[in-house]
Amino acid sequence: MNEIETRKEPPDVAPAARDFDDAYPALFADAYRVAFRLLGDREDAADAAQEACARACMRWRRLTRGGDPAPWVVRVAGNLAIDRWRRRRTAAAHVAPVAVAAGVPDRVDLHRALDALSPRQREVIVLRYFADLPEAAVAESLGVSVGAVKTHASRGLAALRAALAVPDEEN
Repeated sequence: MNEIETRKEPPDVAPAARDFDDAYPALFADAYRVAFRLLGDREDAADAAQEACARACMRWRRLTRGGDPAPWVVRVAGNLAIDRWRRRRTAAAHVAPVAVAAGVPDRVDLHRALDALSPRQREVIVLRYFADLPEAAVAESLGVSVGAVKTHASRGLAALRAALAVPDEEN
């Protein structure tokens, strides 16, 4: 057997599948991080990340043609996490809420504040700060300029700060 024949991959493994297999651990970690920050539940976050990676696998050739697929996977994971959170919220609407320390914003307040943002501001905030993507990657993922990302991030953060402001307690 010559050297060229020994290096060939098995015919049943497509090159695109090998690429996805190589990229999967990093994609899953990024997707999980975003989903966990939104949901606060490890199992739901893992489910959302797994679903996002499965969707990426199905569209792998198209995603890799456009560049780095990580922003797309992170965005899908964020959307899936928000969907899970909304389903949980409607199911929990009939249950009495657990008392939290007065004056301390909690995750529910954050989700309400995120829901109050415009869709573009919410996308930028989730991709930029929850997924820790650089501004250029967010801009590429959303199809806008870096300046637009900066503007939406600034306005979104200002709205979040206003919505989550803790009133000063006077003694």
